[in-house]
Amino acid sequence: MQYKKIQGLEKIKQWGLPYPPYEIVESSQVTPPKIKEIISKIGIPLVEGDRIGIVIRTSGAGRAGGRSDLHLTDVKEIINWALRLRDKNEPHVKLIIQHVVDARCSGVMLKGSDKISVEVVHGDAPSLLEGKTPNIERWKYRGQWEKENEIREKILNEKELDSLLDYSNRVPDYSYLEWSLSKKGNLYFYEFMKWWKQKENNFKRKVTRGFKKQIIKGLGASPGVSSGTVKVALNSDEINKVGTGDVLVIKYADRHVMHIIYKVSALICDVGGRTSHASIIAREYGVPCVISENATKRLKDGMKVVVDGSEGSIFVL
Repeated sequence: MQYKKIQGLEKIKQWGLPYPPYEIVESSQVTPPKIKEIISKIGIPLVEGDRIGIVIRTSGAGRAGGRSDLHLTDVKEIINWALRLRDKNEPHVKLIIQHVVDARCSGVMLKGSDKISVEVVHGDAPSLLEGKTPNIERWKYRGQWEKENEIREKILNEKELDSLLDYSNRVPDYSYLEWSLSKKGNLYFYEFMKWWKQKENNFKRKVTRGFKKQIIKGLGASPGVSSGTVKVALNSDEINKVGTGDVLVIKYADRHVMHIIYKVSALICDVGGRTSHASIIAREYGVPCVISENATKRLKDGMKVVVDGSEGSIFVL
């Protein structure tokens, strides 16, 4: 049984990275007295500017998923969320009950073999991870920090970037880390996973030579090249029309994408970044992914396209 989130937390502890306190419980053991016991052990933080409240996350193989709202401070509400997640998932799934950072900003760090990429947003992480905001500040490091884009209000300063760099030296290449910086300036990490640079296939050369009509240029979020029939899904009900080998086009990735990602040939999203859930899920399943503004409006059901997730390009067949 794989418990990726739990294994990631264990690695974070092993490398000496700062993390919010947490406890783990199997779904089958979740009862009101058990949750009260855990709460009494880790407490409900009310540290203004550092940690406020609790979040409950799930960890398990297959389709385990879901989390509570952030910053839960009421005991009854925490218990109700734990019971809800218990009933929603299989008995083997485990729950992570963890402090939540009172975040000034939150982000993701990707460490490759020769480059570090950072994406960050104001406040809590979900808007970044779920690809719901275009206001993402992007940095890369190759010997020095370089800003990749401009947003209205700068988020990270040089000292904060160097702090991330220092911690990156403790983790191996091809590491993915989620983190939040509290309003008091304390950095916390709460998710780690390995990610792998996928190999390009020969199809890319054939496609780019044979089909020069590029209809969209966007951000390459998961490498590889694939083709298929476009299916635009503007809500969770429309996802049901997606068949094996189709190219799924969505506004952003939510929990429903997890259930069909294994059968699509490529993924295209309106908003997000290299560290949004859509990109992470796509890389994990080896599915090419492109982030491109207004893709759901520019692409239509039934179009035959080739998606180049490395270059961020889409071609008409």
